[in-house]
Amino acid sequence: MDIEILKYFNDLALKSEYLDALFIFIAVYFVFILAFFHFLYLRKIGKINIWLRSWLAVGVAYVLKKVIGMVYFRLRPFAAMEGINNLIGKSAHEASFPSGHTIIAFTLAFSIFWLNKKWGSLFLVGAFLVAVSRIIVGVHYPTDILGGIAIAFLVSLIFKSRRLDKR
Repeated sequence: MDIEILKYFNDLALKSEYLDALFIFIAVYFVFILAFFHFLYLRKIGKINIWLRSWLAVGVAYVLKKVIGMVYFRLRPFAAMEGINNLIGKSAHEASFPSGHTIIAFTLAFSIFWLNKKWGSLFLVGAFLVAVSRIIVGVHYPTDILGGIAIAFLVSLIFKSRRLDKR
């Protein structure tokens, strides 16, 4: 099922140069836009301490990603099988599981969601766009994305719990 979903989304690539450019932008750069708005939102509501904790959570989650990638190395889809379009020229030597961009995007999104469900939902939509675009451009399997979301959720939940204990 993982491969069928991958092929379904990756087949959207190379249909239109405009859509490819959009998918590439979202897959590679949109996480920086989310990070920028994450900072603006938390600064506006006077929660810079949560911004710092969010980035600490991102760091912890990203270290987990690296450890998992060393213990369980999974080839990227374009390197593991024929016919997968790699739109961003990612190295085949980097582990596919879990998705780092997904971890970053969802950790930031969850940190907003715990504060404000409305704004957090918008951030989660943005994180979801990043995640799906990583499949479309051929650098992750859907399970890489699910693994990234799970790590982001658990780490952000731990940091949320610790934040609530400090009140």
